[in-house]
Amino acid sequence: METDWRSKKLKTVALHWRGDIYFGHLKEIAPEYSNEIVLICKSFNPVKSYLVSLLIEKCDVELYADDSMDLTGRYHLARKMGNKLTYLTPEQESYIGKRMLRVYEMMVEDKILGEP
Repeated sequence: METDWRSKKLKTVALHWRGDIYFGHLKEIAPEYSNEIVLICKSFNPVKSYLVSLLIEKCDVELYADDSMDLTGRYHLARKMGNKLTYLTPEQESYIGKRMLRVYEMMVEDKILGEP
């Protein structure tokens, strides 16, 4: 089993969350412990409706996130089970907390980012 997660290719993902679809990338980051632990880097804003079918056609993975999750922002550690995305287990959180770097993201209001 390949244990260096950094050498694995990113997978493109269509992420369904709270009625919208986001585009992003997914990478398994702890295969030596659990193939379920993934890092998701998703678009900040949902995909425009006229691009959805093209997006899904081009993606490697289509995931459905638990609506109770807070996926605001771009970077998230999560648990991938089949085509479902949910919270890490306490054991997975502990493993990641002891071995991985933390990812921080500064949030900026949409009007500052140039949204109309």
